[in-house]
Amino acid sequence: MRIIQTIDELRENIAVLDRYLNQKTEPEYSFALRLVQKGVCFVVVKGTSGYQFYPSRFIGYSKNTMKAHENNDGKDGKETNPAISKLLGSKPEPDSELEKAYRTYCEQLGFIAYEKGTFGVERKYWRI
Repeated sequence: MRIIQTIDELRENIAVLDRYLNQKTEPEYSFALRLVQKGVCFVVVKGTSGYQFYPSRFIGYSKNTMKAHENNDGKDGKETNPAISKLLGSKPEPDSELEKAYRTYCEQLGFIAYEKGTFGVERKYWRI
């Protein structure tokens, strides 16, 4: 799959995850929950009801969907993170405020956040 190259492509993928989470239609809903639960690096958007978290490994591929993501055997944050960093003008960083907000977001989605991201890695964030 092609890596995103524009902010619009990033926003399109954010909208896809929002749709999956808001419509709560299976299997897309469970898929989106797993992405949030297992993510390591997140683009963070502050909305009217608080922060929302979007995993880079999903939103970093152009025109991504559940089906495309599941069929992408080469998906890797080592590809998506540099592309997102370039678009946003910064690298993802650990952030204690956002970590707390992430845990709250997970609880709102109905699960308890893991202590660390996948592979025991500290979660990192970009704010937009």
